Amino acid sequence: MTTSLTTPPPSLTGLCLMTALFLLSPRDSRAETVAAYKFQDYQESTGRIKVQTQSAMIEQTLGTEARLKFTGVIDAIAGATPTGQPAATPGGAVPLTSIEDRRKAWTLDVSRQFGRVNLAVGAADSRESDYVSTGFSLNTLTDFNQKNTTLLVGVAGTSDEVSVFFQPERADKRTFDAIVGLTQLLDTKSTLQFNFSYGRASGYLSDPYKIIQKKTEILPGLFLPLTFGENRPAERDKWIAYAAYNRSFDQLHGAVETSYRLYHDSFGITSHTVALAWFQHLGPQFIISPAMRFYQQSAADFYAVSLDGSTITPGSTPNPSGPFFSADYRLTSLRTLTYGVKLIWTPNKMCQFDVAWERYEMQGRDGVTSTSAFPQANIFTTGLRLSW
Repeated sequence: MTTSLTTPPPSLTGLCLMTALFLLSPRDSRAETVAAYKFQDYQESTGRIKVQTQSAMIEQTLGTEARLKFTGVIDAIAGATPTGQPAATPGGAVPLTSIEDRRKAWTLDVSRQFGRVNLAVGAADSRESDYVSTGFSLNTLTDFNQKNTTLLVGVAGTSDEVSVFFQPERADKRTFDAIVGLTQLLDTKSTLQFNFSYGRASGYLSDPYKIIQKKTEILPGLFLPLTFGENRPAERDKWIAYAAYNRSFDQLHGAVETSYRLYHDSFGITSHTVALAWFQHLGPQFIISPAMRFYQQSAADFYAVSLDGSTITPGSTPNPSGPFFSADYRLTSLRTLTYGVKLIWTPNKMCQFDVAWERYEMQGRDGVTSTSAFPQANIFTTGLRLSW
């Protein structure tokens, strides 16, 4: 990852992108246009990873039954991240390596209403120096029960190419996801939603920048701490169950959003996510929204801080037959807590501004991985939305 991080000022980049998209958008006398720009700054503590994300979106109605939506994203990442090697001393700082890259991505979605069914087709492309991804999506929303019940059915997939250390050509990766969901209007103030999704990934699923350490006998009685590339399975299945409940409270001039997500995959990871947000009206123009999200996961079956003492003999290239191993801290048993507040200002029906701050804290739960591996971060976000 050696690409430049020179990023234009957020306001200039967003304005240029939204203007170009607006000029390219089809118009008619019945059309409505929505344009939005968002800038996010993610900064981990102690000089770790810093990510700046700029995104712009334009959504255009086409007559009375169709809609076109285009989104563009630019990410710039720089900083230091754990290599996978353990700390030199128990509880000490884990070794870090510097990374630097930029990602450019876009998505295009076209939807059309056919009676009770809304059909949406999407395409996506994402490119960075070591990773290229192209994708598709197909989703349907069907109304029942006088539009009080909505059924979601969708599929999506990607075809990716990953730069790897063991061969000159890029390695392939494929993903496929399917989702079925139901949203029910309980009354005029509350809704309930259930989703279930299944996904499968195959191909090169390891992180080419993560390594694992093992003390290896070089000469009789002489051991050195050598490092090897990690080796994850070449297939991964995942199952996700999601439930959400939203309710407004007229007397309080506010609303609550709650959700729970259960995740399990063939790596052996099971996770739970609970999210809660409150939206409080402060007069006709302002909304303040405090929110929190709690996440907890178990470790992957093949996670290890190092291979010291194991019978595994790592090879110079990945072996899809196993054994599998990774020292990536993101695969261990951990929990995260995200909390923050968002302020939304709507001066008129055509314009809306928002600004938000979040604190992200990760903590290990295995009692073995050094605490220095887990990041803490501040996230600042600001956005503008226009409609006409």
